[in-house]
Amino acid sequence: MTSEVDDERIQEVVERYFGYVMFSHAWQGNEPSFQEVNVVKSVWKLPDTPLNEKLRNFCKEVRRRGHNWAWSDTCCIDKATSSVLNQSLTSMYKWYAGSAMTLVFLAGVAHPSNAGELRGSVWMTRAWTLQELLAPKVVFFYDSEWKPYLNDTGDNHKESPEIMQELADAIKIPHGTITTFTPDDLAIREKLRLASTRNARYVEDVAYSLIGIFKSDIRPHYGEGADALGHLLEEIVARFGEVTVLAW
Repeated sequence: MTSEVDDERIQEVVERYFGYVMFSHAWQGNEPSFQEVNVVKSVWKLPDTPLNEKLRNFCKEVRRRGHNWAWSDTCCIDKATSSVLNQSLTSMYKWYAGSAMTLVFLAGVAHPSNAGELRGSVWMTRAWTLQELLAPKVVFFYDSEWKPYLNDTGDNHKESPEIMQELADAIKIPHGTITTFTPDDLAIREKLRLASTRNARYVEDVAYSLIGIFKSDIRPHYGEGADALGHLLEEIVARFGEVTVLAW
């Protein structure tokens, strides 16, 4: 009210305050659910179990890095409501891409971590984690004790030559593509090749985890089984005329 409005400063402050941090990890069993957290209203009031502690450690690290909002797929999606679940699955890529950062927890990588252990981690085998690697602009990897992978304390592990080269060697695409990925960066068959190296708990997730990477319009419908992948390939053929994907 007493000085000229500084739009850039306002935008910077607002983006900083509302910047959110995404969690990426391999599920390890009975992760805390939306309903469980909703009952106690706080992750700090959950029972003391290893998986609840994993969620709390994620929240602690988000706060330590100066952010106010944390999102985890374990407890931030009401999976009992199909409309909420479907909207979440189709929006997931955009959420990771729009995050202030994504924190990756490598439960099977002991501390201190050694080069090559990220490549051999369970996290690298999961279907959903492909987009969780490619979509965010800023990513940090942590070992089982929530210490930075390879003790890399840099501002962004996507700017770490050593970590990016390890990932590039693992999935066989240029590390520059991993760093600045957009859905238009890779050919259709290359995207399917990346997906073919990963697995999912539910067969439908093989297709659903690619919705953002392909900018697909298919709608999740658990129970359709392997038909989900057929619907994705059908849409690819219709949109791009890429009939060779049928031989994938």
